[in-house]
Amino acid sequence: MNRAPRGSDDAVLVVGAGPAGASAALFARRYGLHVGLIDKRRFPRDKICGDAVARKSLGYMRELGLFERLRTETHEPIDAAVLASPDGTSIRVDLNPNEHPQEPHLVCRREIFDDILVRAARAELDVHEGCSVTDLTRHGDTITGVRCRMENGESLDISARVVVGADGYNSAVARNLGLYRYDSRRWWVGTRAYYRNVDVAPGTVEVHYVDHTLPGFLWFFPTGDGIVNVGIGVIHRDLKRRGKSVRQLHETVVASKRFRARFEGAERLGGIVGWHLPAPDMSRTIQGDGFLLAGDAAGLVDPFSGEGIGNAMCSGEVAARISAAACEGKIFDAGALARYPAQLWEALDTKELSLHYRLRALARQRWLLNFIIGRAAAHPDVLDWIVSMTDEHGAAQRKRALTSPLTYLRLLFWENKLGR
Repeated sequence: MNRAPRGSDDAVLVVGAGPAGASAALFARRYGLHVGLIDKRRFPRDKICGDAVARKSLGYMRELGLFERLRTETHEPIDAAVLASPDGTSIRVDLNPNEHPQEPHLVCRREIFDDILVRAARAELDVHEGCSVTDLTRHGDTITGVRCRMENGESLDISARVVVGADGYNSAVARNLGLYRYDSRRWWVGTRAYYRNVDVAPGTVEVHYVDHTLPGFLWFFPTGDGIVNVGIGVIHRDLKRRGKSVRQLHETVVASKRFRARFEGAERLGGIVGWHLPAPDMSRTIQGDGFLLAGDAAGLVDPFSGEGIGNAMCSGEVAARISAAACEGKIFDAGALARYPAQLWEALDTKELSLHYRLRALARQRWLLNFIIGRAAAHPDVLDWIVSMTDEHGAAQRKRALTSPLTYLRLLFWENKLGR
Protein backbone atom coordinates (compact mmCIF):
# COMPACT_ATOMS: atom_id res chain seq x y z
CA MET A 1 0.00 0.00 0.00
CA ASN A 2 1.29 3.44 -0.85
CA ARG A 3 1.63 6.04 1.87
CA ALA A 4 -1.27 8.35 2.65
CA PRO A 5 -1.03 11.84 1.18
CA ARG A 6 0.52 14.58 3.27
CA GLY A 7 -1.10 17.96 3.80
CA SER A 8 0.78 20.76 2.07
CA ASP A 9 0.23 24.12 0.41
CA ASP A 10 -0.26 22.50 -2.96
CA ALA A 11 -1.90 19.19 -1.96
CA VAL A 12 -4.96 17.96 -3.83
CA LEU A 13 -6.85 15.03 -2.39
CA VAL A 14 -9.12 13.12 -4.76
CA VAL A 15 -11.81 10.90 -3.26
CA GLY A 16 -12.79 8.08 -5.62
CA ALA A 17 -10.48 6.31 -8.08
CA GLY A 18 -12.90 5.74 -10.96
CA PRO A 19 -12.40 7.53 -14.31
CA ALA A 20 -13.24 10.99 -12.89
CA GLY A 21 -11.05 10.69 -9.82
CA ALA A 22 -8.10 8.89 -11.38
CA SER A 23 -8.10 11.39 -14.26
CA ALA A 24 -8.23 14.33 -11.84
CA ALA A 25 -5.30 12.89 -9.88
CA LEU A 26 -3.17 12.11 -12.93
CA PHE A 27 -3.80 15.49 -14.58
CA ALA A 28 -3.13 17.31 -11.29
CA ARG A 29 0.17 15.46 -11.01
CA ARG A 30 1.07 16.73 -14.47
CA TYR A 31 0.66 20.25 -13.11
CA GLY A 32 3.38 19.41 -10.60
CA LEU A 33 1.04 19.18 -7.61
CA HIS A 34 1.38 16.78 -4.71
CA VAL A 35 -1.69 14.58 -5.10
CA GLY A 36 -3.42 11.96 -2.99
CA LEU A 37 -5.97 9.50 -4.34
CA ILE A 38 -8.18 7.38 -2.07
CA ASP A 39 -10.94 4.83 -2.68
CA LYS A 40 -13.01 2.62 -0.42
CA ARG A 41 -12.36 -0.38 -2.67
CA ARG A 42 -9.20 -2.17 -3.75
CA PHE A 43 -8.37 -2.43 -7.42
CA PRO A 44 -8.95 -4.24 -9.65
CA ARG A 45 -12.63 -4.23 -8.74
CA ASP A 46 -15.84 -4.67 -10.67
CA LYS A 47 -17.92 -1.61 -11.56
CA ILE A 48 -21.46 -1.77 -12.88
CA CYS A 49 -21.45 -0.25 -16.35
CA GLY A 50 -22.29 -0.90 -19.97
CA ASP A 51 -18.51 -1.14 -20.62
CA ALA A 52 -18.60 0.78 -23.93
CA VAL A 53 -15.70 3.23 -24.26
CA ALA A 54 -16.68 6.36 -26.21
CA ARG A 55 -14.27 8.34 -28.36
CA LYS A 56 -14.16 11.19 -25.84
CA SER A 57 -12.79 8.75 -23.27
CA LEU A 58 -10.16 7.55 -25.74
CA GLY A 59 -9.00 11.13 -26.22
CA TYR A 60 -8.32 11.54 -22.51
CA MET A 61 -6.58 8.16 -22.39
CA ARG A 62 -4.27 9.40 -25.13
CA GLU A 63 -3.54 12.59 -23.19
CA LEU A 64 -2.63 10.48 -20.17
CA GLY A 65 -0.40 8.21 -22.24
CA LEU A 66 -2.62 5.19 -21.59
CA PHE A 67 -4.27 4.63 -24.95
CA GLU A 68 -1.98 1.84 -26.17
CA ARG A 69 -2.25 0.06 -22.84
CA LEU A 70 -6.04 0.23 -23.14
CA ARG A 71 -6.05 -1.07 -26.69
CA THR A 72 -3.70 -3.92 -25.72
CA GLU A 73 -5.80 -4.99 -22.74
CA THR A 74 -9.18 -4.64 -24.49
CA HIS A 75 -10.39 -7.98 -25.83
CA GLU A 76 -13.23 -6.82 -28.07
CA PRO A 77 -12.61 -4.20 -30.76
CA ILE A 78 -15.89 -3.13 -32.33
CA ASP A 79 -16.40 -2.75 -36.08
CA ALA A 80 -20.20 -2.60 -36.42
CA ALA A 81 -23.29 -1.35 -34.61
CA VAL A 82 -26.94 -2.36 -34.87
CA LEU A 83 -29.72 0.10 -33.99
CA ALA A 84 -33.28 -1.22 -33.76
CA SER A 85 -36.66 0.50 -33.43
CA PRO A 86 -39.52 -0.56 -31.11
CA ASP A 87 -41.20 -2.45 -33.98
CA GLY A 88 -38.04 -4.51 -34.49
CA THR A 89 -36.77 -2.83 -37.67
CA SER A 90 -32.97 -2.63 -37.50
CA ILE A 91 -30.12 -0.94 -39.30
CA ARG A 92 -26.50 -2.04 -39.30
CA VAL A 93 -23.70 0.49 -39.36
CA ASP A 94 -20.18 -0.48 -40.40
CA LEU A 95 -17.82 1.48 -38.19
CA ASN A 96 -14.77 0.78 -40.38
CA PRO A 97 -12.02 1.04 -37.76
CA ASN A 98 -9.39 0.36 -40.44
CA GLU A 99 -10.27 3.68 -42.07
CA HIS A 100 -9.80 5.48 -38.75
CA PRO A 101 -7.02 3.57 -36.94
CA GLN A 102 -6.65 6.34 -34.35
CA GLU A 103 -10.37 6.27 -33.51
CA PRO A 104 -11.30 2.67 -32.73
CA HIS A 105 -14.51 1.66 -31.04
CA LEU A 106 -13.91 -0.41 -27.93
CA VAL A 107 -15.81 -2.31 -25.28
CA CYS A 108 -13.71 -2.81 -22.16
CA ARG A 109 -14.92 -4.17 -18.84
CA ARG A 110 -14.63 -1.52 -16.14
CA GLU A 111 -12.68 -3.93 -13.99
CA ILE A 112 -9.94 -3.55 -16.61
CA PHE A 113 -10.47 0.07 -17.68
CA ASP A 114 -10.45 1.53 -14.18
CA ASP A 115 -7.51 -0.64 -13.14
CA ILE A 116 -5.43 0.75 -16.00
CA LEU A 117 -5.99 4.24 -14.60
CA VAL A 118 -5.28 3.21 -11.00
CA ARG A 119 -2.09 1.37 -11.93
CA ALA A 120 -0.89 4.52 -13.68
CA ALA A 121 -1.77 6.54 -10.59
CA ARG A 122 0.12 4.18 -8.28
CA ALA A 123 3.24 4.75 -10.36
CA GLU A 124 3.02 8.54 -10.08
CA LEU A 125 1.34 9.56 -6.86
CA ASP A 126 0.03 8.57 -3.43
CA VAL A 127 -2.80 6.04 -3.59
CA HIS A 128 -4.63 4.71 -0.56
CA GLU A 129 -7.13 1.91 -1.17
CA GLY A 130 -9.58 0.41 1.30
CA CYS A 131 -10.13 3.90 2.71
CA SER A 132 -13.77 5.00 3.28
CA VAL A 133 -14.64 8.65 3.92
CA THR A 134 -16.68 9.08 7.10
CA ASP A 135 -16.51 12.86 7.45
CA LEU A 136 -14.93 16.03 6.13
CA THR A 137 -12.56 18.17 8.17
CA ARG A 138 -13.06 21.93 8.18
CA HIS A 139 -11.48 25.19 9.17
CA GLY A 140 -14.48 27.45 9.56
CA ASP A 141 -16.53 26.93 6.39
CA THR A 142 -13.59 25.69 4.32
CA ILE A 143 -13.04 21.99 3.65
CA THR A 144 -9.49 21.07 4.66
CA GLY A 145 -9.48 17.30 4.22
CA VAL A 146 -11.28 14.07 5.05
CA ARG A 147 -11.60 11.61 7.89
CA CYS A 148 -11.39 8.00 6.77
CA ARG A 149 -11.99 4.58 8.22
CA MET A 150 -9.43 2.01 7.15
CA GLU A 151 -10.13 -1.67 6.56
CA ASN A 152 -8.64 -2.54 9.95
CA GLY A 153 -11.08 -0.16 11.66
CA GLU A 154 -8.55 2.58 12.34
CA SER A 155 -9.35 6.23 11.62
CA LEU A 156 -7.13 8.42 9.49
CA ASP A 157 -7.30 12.16 8.87
CA ILE A 158 -5.91 13.34 5.54
CA SER A 159 -5.45 17.06 4.96
CA ALA A 160 -5.48 18.87 1.63
CA ARG A 161 -5.89 22.31 0.14
CA VAL A 162 -8.46 21.11 -2.39
CA VAL A 163 -10.68 18.05 -1.99
CA VAL A 164 -12.11 16.65 -5.22
CA GLY A 165 -15.18 14.49 -4.58
CA ALA A 166 -15.28 11.94 -7.39
CA ASP A 167 -16.84 9.11 -5.44
CA GLY A 168 -19.89 8.30 -7.51
CA TYR A 169 -23.59 9.13 -7.58
CA ASN A 170 -23.91 8.28 -3.86
CA SER A 171 -20.90 10.47 -3.05
CA ALA A 172 -19.87 10.57 0.61
CA VAL A 173 -18.27 13.96 -0.06
CA ALA A 174 -21.48 15.42 -1.56
CA ARG A 175 -23.61 13.95 1.23
CA ASN A 176 -21.36 15.38 3.94
CA LEU A 177 -21.64 18.76 2.23
CA GLY A 178 -25.43 18.50 2.02
CA LEU A 179 -25.18 18.61 -1.78
CA TYR A 180 -26.52 15.18 -2.71
CA ARG A 181 -29.35 15.83 -5.14
CA TYR A 182 -31.59 13.06 -6.41
CA ASP A 183 -33.91 13.82 -9.31
CA SER A 184 -35.98 10.92 -10.66
CA ARG A 185 -36.94 12.97 -13.73
CA ARG A 186 -33.33 13.35 -14.85
CA TRP A 187 -31.63 10.24 -13.57
CA TRP A 188 -31.26 7.05 -15.53
CA VAL A 189 -31.27 3.73 -13.76
CA GLY A 190 -29.55 0.84 -15.49
CA THR A 191 -28.88 -2.85 -15.21
CA ARG A 192 -26.00 -5.02 -16.24
CA ALA A 193 -25.65 -8.77 -16.52
CA TYR A 194 -22.95 -10.81 -18.23
CA TYR A 195 -24.00 -13.73 -20.42
CA ARG A 196 -22.10 -16.41 -22.26
CA ASN A 197 -23.35 -17.84 -25.57
CA VAL A 198 -25.80 -15.05 -26.37
CA ASP A 199 -26.58 -14.77 -30.08
CA VAL A 200 -24.53 -11.67 -30.90
CA ALA A 201 -22.20 -11.24 -33.86
CA PRO A 202 -18.53 -10.80 -32.83
CA GLY A 203 -17.34 -7.22 -32.86
CA THR A 204 -20.89 -5.85 -33.06
CA VAL A 205 -22.69 -3.74 -30.47
CA GLU A 206 -26.48 -3.54 -30.48
CA VAL A 207 -28.92 -0.95 -29.12
CA HIS A 208 -32.64 -1.79 -29.19
CA TYR A 209 -35.39 0.66 -28.36
CA VAL A 210 -38.14 -1.33 -26.65
CA ASP A 211 -41.59 -0.33 -25.40
CA HIS A 212 -40.79 -1.25 -21.80
CA THR A 213 -37.92 1.25 -21.52
CA LEU A 214 -38.59 4.24 -23.83
CA PRO A 215 -36.82 6.62 -24.05
CA GLY A 216 -34.31 4.06 -22.81
CA PHE A 217 -33.14 0.90 -24.50
CA LEU A 218 -31.68 -2.58 -24.25
CA TRP A 219 -28.04 -3.11 -25.19
CA PHE A 220 -25.82 -6.01 -26.19
CA PHE A 221 -22.11 -5.14 -25.82
CA PRO A 222 -19.65 -8.01 -26.40
CA THR A 223 -16.67 -7.84 -24.03
CA GLY A 224 -14.58 -10.68 -25.46
CA ASP A 225 -14.13 -14.39 -24.76
CA GLY A 226 -17.74 -15.03 -25.79
CA ILE A 227 -19.14 -12.88 -22.98
CA VAL A 228 -21.73 -10.17 -23.64
CA ASN A 229 -22.73 -7.27 -21.40
CA VAL A 230 -26.53 -7.05 -21.57
CA GLY A 231 -28.42 -4.27 -19.83
CA ILE A 232 -31.27 -1.81 -19.97
CA GLY A 233 -31.46 1.91 -19.33
CA VAL A 234 -34.68 3.57 -18.18
CA ILE A 235 -35.60 6.91 -16.63
CA HIS A 236 -35.98 6.40 -12.90
CA ARG A 237 -39.37 8.12 -12.67
CA ASP A 238 -40.71 5.88 -15.45
CA LEU A 239 -39.48 2.82 -13.60
CA LYS A 240 -41.24 3.90 -10.41
CA ARG A 241 -44.48 4.40 -12.36
CA ARG A 242 -44.25 0.86 -13.69
CA GLY A 243 -44.11 -0.51 -10.15
CA LYS A 244 -41.29 -2.93 -10.99
CA SER A 245 -37.74 -3.20 -9.78
CA VAL A 246 -35.12 -2.56 -12.40
CA ARG A 247 -34.03 -6.21 -12.17
CA GLN A 248 -37.61 -7.35 -12.82
CA LEU A 249 -37.81 -5.06 -15.83
CA HIS A 250 -34.52 -6.48 -17.15
CA GLU A 251 -35.90 -10.02 -16.86
CA THR A 252 -39.16 -8.98 -18.55
CA VAL A 253 -37.38 -7.48 -21.54
CA VAL A 254 -34.93 -10.36 -21.97
CA ALA A 255 -37.75 -12.92 -21.76
CA SER A 256 -40.00 -11.05 -24.21
CA LYS A 257 -40.99 -12.64 -27.51
CA ARG A 258 -38.65 -10.31 -29.37
CA PHE A 259 -35.50 -11.43 -27.54
CA ARG A 260 -36.06 -14.77 -25.86
CA ALA A 261 -34.60 -16.78 -28.77
CA ARG A 262 -31.36 -14.80 -28.46
CA PHE A 263 -30.86 -16.27 -25.00
CA GLU A 264 -31.65 -19.92 -25.74
CA GLY A 265 -28.67 -21.87 -24.47
CA ALA A 266 -27.15 -18.76 -22.89
CA GLU A 267 -25.59 -18.85 -19.43
CA ARG A 268 -25.87 -15.84 -17.15
CA LEU A 269 -22.65 -15.25 -15.25
CA GLY A 270 -23.66 -13.86 -11.87
CA GLY A 271 -26.67 -11.76 -11.06
CA ILE A 272 -28.46 -8.80 -12.58
CA VAL A 273 -27.12 -5.67 -10.93
CA GLY A 274 -28.50 -2.15 -11.09
CA TRP A 275 -27.14 1.33 -10.57
CA HIS A 276 -28.04 5.00 -10.85
CA LEU A 277 -26.86 7.34 -13.61
CA PRO A 278 -27.31 11.00 -12.66
CA ALA A 279 -27.80 13.27 -15.68
CA PRO A 280 -26.69 16.93 -15.65
CA ASP A 281 -28.44 19.70 -13.75
CA MET A 282 -26.57 22.93 -14.42
CA SER A 283 -28.10 24.52 -11.33
CA ARG A 284 -26.35 22.07 -8.99
CA THR A 285 -23.64 23.34 -6.64
CA ILE A 286 -20.46 21.47 -7.55
CA GLN A 287 -17.80 23.66 -5.93
CA GLY A 288 -17.27 25.68 -2.81
CA ASP A 289 -14.73 26.52 -0.12
CA GLY A 290 -11.96 23.98 -0.59
CA PHE A 291 -13.83 21.42 -2.68
CA LEU A 292 -14.93 20.39 -6.16
CA LEU A 293 -17.28 17.61 -7.30
CA ALA A 294 -16.54 15.55 -10.42
CA GLY A 295 -17.98 12.67 -12.40
CA ASP A 296 -21.17 11.05 -11.13
CA ALA A 297 -20.81 12.97 -7.86
CA ALA A 298 -21.50 16.08 -9.96
CA GLY A 299 -24.20 14.37 -12.07
CA LEU A 300 -22.63 14.34 -15.55
CA VAL A 301 -24.07 11.29 -17.34
CA ASP A 302 -25.19 12.06 -20.89
CA PRO A 303 -28.99 12.56 -20.81
CA PHE A 304 -29.55 10.86 -24.17
CA SER A 305 -27.07 7.99 -24.40
CA GLY A 306 -26.46 7.32 -20.71
CA GLU A 307 -22.69 7.37 -21.34
CA GLY A 308 -20.69 8.74 -18.45
CA ILE A 309 -16.99 7.85 -18.70
CA GLY A 310 -16.02 10.57 -21.17
CA ASN A 311 -17.79 13.34 -19.26
CA ALA A 312 -16.30 12.03 -16.01
CA MET A 313 -12.77 12.19 -17.39
CA CYS A 314 -13.49 15.66 -18.76
CA SER A 315 -14.51 16.82 -15.29
CA GLY A 316 -11.33 15.31 -13.85
CA GLU A 317 -9.18 17.27 -16.26
CA VAL A 318 -11.02 20.53 -15.53
CA ALA A 319 -10.87 19.91 -11.77
CA ALA A 320 -7.10 19.40 -12.00
CA ARG A 321 -6.69 22.61 -14.00
CA ILE A 322 -8.73 24.69 -11.55
CA SER A 323 -6.96 23.11 -8.56
CA ALA A 324 -3.58 23.96 -10.06
CA ALA A 325 -4.61 27.60 -10.52
CA ALA A 326 -5.82 27.76 -6.91
CA CYS A 327 -2.58 26.25 -5.65
CA GLU A 328 -0.57 28.75 -7.67
CA GLY A 329 -2.50 31.63 -6.11
CA LYS A 330 -2.62 29.91 -2.70
CA ILE A 331 -6.30 30.81 -2.34
CA PHE A 332 -8.72 27.92 -1.95
CA ASP A 333 -12.08 29.47 -1.10
CA ALA A 334 -15.21 29.30 -3.22
CA GLY A 335 -14.16 32.40 -5.12
CA ALA A 336 -10.84 30.89 -6.14
CA LEU A 337 -12.59 27.73 -7.33
CA ALA A 338 -15.56 29.55 -8.89
CA ARG A 339 -14.30 29.06 -12.44
CA TYR A 340 -14.78 25.31 -12.19
CA PRO A 341 -18.52 25.15 -13.06
CA ALA A 342 -18.19 27.61 -15.93
CA GLN A 343 -15.20 25.83 -17.44
CA LEU A 344 -16.73 22.41 -16.93
CA TRP A 345 -20.05 23.28 -18.58
CA GLU A 346 -18.17 24.97 -21.40
CA ALA A 347 -16.08 21.83 -21.93
CA LEU A 348 -19.18 19.62 -21.86
CA ASP A 349 -21.12 22.13 -24.03
CA THR A 350 -24.39 23.11 -22.34
CA LYS A 351 -26.09 23.55 -25.73
CA GLU A 352 -25.21 19.97 -26.59
CA LEU A 353 -26.50 18.73 -23.23
CA SER A 354 -29.76 20.64 -23.70
CA LEU A 355 -30.08 19.19 -27.18
CA HIS A 356 -29.60 15.69 -25.76
CA TYR A 357 -32.41 16.28 -23.28
CA ARG A 358 -34.65 17.23 -26.21
CA LEU A 359 -33.58 14.13 -28.15
CA ARG A 360 -34.39 12.03 -25.10
CA ALA A 361 -37.88 13.52 -25.06
CA LEU A 362 -38.29 12.66 -28.76
CA ALA A 363 -37.17 9.09 -28.07
CA ARG A 364 -40.34 8.62 -26.00
CA GLN A 365 -42.29 8.67 -29.25
CA ARG A 366 -42.53 5.08 -30.45
CA TRP A 367 -43.91 6.04 -33.84
CA LEU A 368 -41.08 8.50 -34.40
CA LEU A 369 -38.36 5.94 -33.71
CA ASN A 370 -40.11 3.46 -35.99
CA PHE A 371 -40.38 6.13 -38.69
CA ILE A 372 -36.74 7.27 -38.59
CA ILE A 373 -35.15 3.83 -38.35
CA GLY A 374 -37.62 2.44 -40.88
CA ARG A 375 -36.62 5.15 -43.36
CA ALA A 376 -32.93 4.47 -42.69
CA ALA A 377 -33.45 0.75 -43.28
CA ALA A 378 -35.12 1.46 -46.62
CA HIS A 379 -32.95 4.32 -47.89
CA PRO A 380 -29.14 4.42 -47.80
CA ASP A 381 -29.08 8.22 -47.86
CA VAL A 382 -31.04 8.38 -44.61
CA LEU A 383 -28.75 5.76 -43.07
CA ASP A 384 -25.71 7.80 -44.12
CA TRP A 385 -27.24 10.84 -42.44
CA ILE A 386 -27.74 8.98 -39.17
CA VAL A 387 -24.19 7.64 -39.32
CA SER A 388 -22.89 11.16 -39.94
CA MET A 389 -24.28 12.20 -36.54
CA THR A 390 -21.69 10.00 -34.85
CA ASP A 391 -18.88 12.10 -36.34
CA GLU A 392 -17.27 14.46 -33.84
CA HIS A 393 -17.07 17.35 -36.31
CA GLY A 394 -20.35 18.98 -37.24
CA ALA A 395 -22.45 16.41 -35.43
CA ALA A 396 -24.29 18.95 -33.27
CA GLN A 397 -25.87 20.70 -36.28
CA ARG A 398 -27.08 17.40 -37.68
CA LYS A 399 -28.47 16.32 -34.30
CA ARG A 400 -30.39 19.59 -34.03
CA ALA A 401 -32.08 18.68 -37.28
CA LEU A 402 -33.80 15.87 -35.39
CA THR A 403 -35.75 18.45 -33.39
CA SER A 404 -37.04 20.23 -36.49
CA PRO A 405 -40.45 19.30 -38.01
CA LEU A 406 -38.97 20.05 -41.43
CA THR A 407 -36.66 17.07 -41.02
CA TYR A 408 -39.60 14.67 -40.79
CA LEU A 409 -41.32 16.27 -43.74
CA ARG A 410 -38.16 15.63 -45.73
CA LEU A 411 -37.98 12.07 -44.43
CA LEU A 412 -41.59 11.54 -45.43
CA PHE A 413 -40.73 12.39 -49.02
CA TRP A 414 -37.33 10.64 -48.87
CA GLU A 415 -35.36 13.81 -49.50
CA ASN A 416 -31.57 13.51 -49.56
CA LYS A 417 -28.98 15.62 -47.70
CA LEU A 418 -31.06 15.79 -44.55
CA GLY A 419 -29.95 18.34 -41.97
CA ARG A 420 -26.89 19.41 -43.98
